[in-house]
Amino acid sequence: MAGQHLWVPRQATPADQRLVDTLLAGARWRHAHLDWLDAVDLLGQSPFLLATDHDRTSACLACPPDPPGFAWIRVFASGSELQPAEAWACLWPSASRRARQQGATLAAALSAEPWMVSLLRHAGFEETNGVVFLEYRGRATDPPTLAGVRIRSYRPGEIDALLDLDQQAFPGLWGYSLPVLSAAIEQAALVTVLEVAGEIVGYQLSTASALGAHLARLAVAPQHQGQGYGSALVRHLLHAFSVRGFDRVSVNTQVDNRPSLTLYRRLGFADTGQSYPVFTAPLSGSALGGDA
Repeated sequence: MAGQHLWVPRQATPADQRLVDTLLAGARWRHAHLDWLDAVDLLGQSPFLLATDHDRTSACLACPPDPPGFAWIRVFASGSELQPAEAWACLWPSASRRARQQGATLAAALSAEPWMVSLLRHAGFEETNGVVFLEYRGRATDPPTLAGVRIRSYRPGEIDALLDLDQQAFPGLWGYSLPVLSAAIEQAALVTVLEVAGEIVGYQLSTASALGAHLARLAVAPQHQGQGYGSALVRHLLHAFSVRGFDRVSVNTQVDNRPSLTLYRRLGFADTGQSYPVFTAPLSGSALGGDA
């Protein structure tokens, strides 16, 4: 049992891929919020810590700052030898210190699992936002045409323009880094951009599966918002997926993102009732129980 071992944190490396895969596959308690990446994609980044005792590894926690300044809890898992609270007590103090050393000022986590929520609250996290889910059902009509506006497929080589646009539209906690945006584009079923006078001022990125399509990202440059461009991109993708035979498109957004919620509901998206709380905590010793 846990009392027979002295668990200490150590930084994971790419050489730990098989060990991490095995741990995650067999973890009794597991939290994962990876977006477009896999856990092994984070190996080599810091902090990605393992709770070890000589040749034993029973837990892991990864929260490398991405976007810069913000440390999302991407992975936290514990096996049968460590209760979640014990694993957290072993890993989080060191992980939070390392994240601070890399310039992170805020930690964040998205989870509705009671055991994870309990850990977060005990560590000083507070519920500060939420993510809600909406869904569009039915066949979409032809998208409208806007004078001087062109919607077309994304072209390889335009990622820098999309990254700049995305970071303008989503500053702070919800931003994408280049590796995340690259992974998102690679996995997307449909990526379209909106041009005005030859300049990309908006884009959307969607996925598709047997369950339906999902609008994963919608961004319009701040100086071009309020002109119907976001609506045009959404209606264009709804039509494109309708042509492909999809009659179900989902989307999620933050509770406090009133413009996005208004846009989706106006276009016929309905709330599903599904939501997840978002917890944040300042990365300071006093807020998180000191350094380790």
